[in-house]
Formats: sequence, structure tokens, C-alpha cells
Amino acid sequence: MYYEEVFSWAENAEGKMVHVDTVPNGKRCGCICPNCHEQLVARQGDMNAHGFAHLSHGRGANLEICYRVTLLKLAEQIIETQKRIHVPSYYGIYKETDIEFVDVKIDFRFEREDRQPDVIATTKENQKYLIVFCFDDYVRHKQSFDFHNLTCLSVNLTRQNFNSLENFLLTSSEDKHWINNDVYFKGIEAKYKDKGKLVKLVSDDKCKECKIRSSCCAVMSFDYGFRTPLLIKNNGQQFRLCKTEKYKQELKEYCKQQEEDRLCREANHRRWEEKLLAKEYEQVENDKYNLSLIHI
Repeated sequence: MYYEEVFSWAENAEGKMVHVDTVPNGKRCGCICPNCHEQLVARQGDMNAHGFAHLSHGRGANLEICYRVTLLKLAEQIIETQKRIHVPSYYGIYKETDIEFVDVKIDFRFEREDRQPDVIATTKENQKYLIVFCFDDYVRHKQSFDFHNLTCLSVNLTRQNFNSLENFLLTSSEDKHWINNDVYFKGIEAKYKDKGKLVKLVSDDKCKECKIRSSCCAVMSFDYGFRTPLLIKNNGQQFRLCKTEKYKQELKEYCKQQEEDRLCREANHRRWEEKLLAKEYEQVENDKYNLSLIHI
């Protein structure tokens, strides 16, 4: 795939990504490859699609990596320039939407030894969104990303090309997922309350200790046609949304049933004791009778 792609974007002398149609032809374009930093030539002929080409024929550059690095740097620049991104739904609770920023900082490095994101963007409400770009078969970040108490979005660029990239970043929710979203997570209960529904976030571990877990009161989701409790991941833990009113009612019925069962057991125990006493009394009376016959 990568060898067939036309490299329509490159890095200019100021470190900005530029389209081939906006620069002079040939070596005069003054552009380099953002990966191998080799000089490029702009090809703008009438026969073939316009694009950049590496100047050297004996280069050691890997075109696949060059393509990915160029795509990634362009993605960062689009967000930096447009100051927005389209984000996916958050567990169906928050709809997919556009998020606009007032400040965007990019820190371009393809292979990362640190835990820093590719983009740190801030909204007018001073909420920070971290964006990490990835590819299906390539691990860019050599260390696990520290996302606790942060809001971080992963964007997979594997299925994108130069022509689709901007539309993908600004209008699509595909190939994007929330690694963590502390902003949305903290607002879940209030969002449900605004709709007249009372829910409580409860850790999945705590739910496993619930007395009425057999009749779970969690908000349900449909996976492959089956109803299962909606599991929300945040800060490395899993949570369920417990319907508080239903939980109270179910717990009340459970306690009532438990009390009825207790009273039933006590009644059965009393009847058993009464039968046992009656049998013992009968045995004593029989023994007395038998003893009286012996003395006659």
C-alpha cells in the first residue's frame, strides 16, 4: 500500500507540512522527508499525479515508515491549525461530537521512548485533551501511557491516506476510542440526573459482593444480542451504572424475602422440636407402661 501512495505532502524549511501544489517544481521546492530528512523533489508534470520523491536513488529510507511519519505529522498539523477534532461516543452516554480548542501543542516524534502524548489540546473551559496516534502493526510508544485522571483519545491512522486524513480527523468517529475520559466520567451521574434518572457509579469489584447481584440493577448494554451490564473503564478500573431506585426496591424485596425465609426456618425448627419432644414423651409413657406390666 505505502509504495503505491503518492507522497503529496512534505516538510518545508520551517518545519511545516506543505502540499506539493503549493511549492515550486523540482529541487526548488526546498522540502525534506520528515522521517529520513532526505531532500525531496516536487513532481508536478502533466502525465502523472503530483507528488514528492526522494532525491537519492540509492537511499536507505524505508518508504513505509516515511509514509507513516508524513501522515502522522500532517495529522498533528491539521489539529493544530483547525483547533478541533471529531470524537467518538462515550459508552453511548455522550454522543460523538466536535471538540474545539483554544490552544494546541504538538510534540512530533515518531518513535517515543517517553509517555508523552502527540497532542495536548486545551478547551476554553481549560480542559485538557491528550491525543495519541497509532497504527495497527506498529508500537510507537515504548512505555505504557500514563492516562490516570486524564482525558486521552487514541486515533488509529492505519486506514487513512493524505486525501482522507482531514475529513477523518474533523468529521469521523471511526478508528478513534477513548483510552480514558476523566471529564466525561465525572459527569455521568449528573447527566443521567438531568434526564430524570438516578444512577450511581459502582466499581465492578464491589458489584461482585452485592447481595442481589443475581438480579443486577445496572444499566444494560446489548452485545451480540445479549443483555449485559454496561462496563465503563476509567483509571484502569471497571465500573457499572447502578440504578439506585431499582436497587433500593430490589434490596427491600430481597431483605423481605430473607426475613420470610428466616421465619419459615424458625417455624420449621419449632415444629421439628415439638415433634421430637412429643416422640420423647410418647417413649417415656411407653416405658412407664411396660414397667408397670413387669410389676404385675
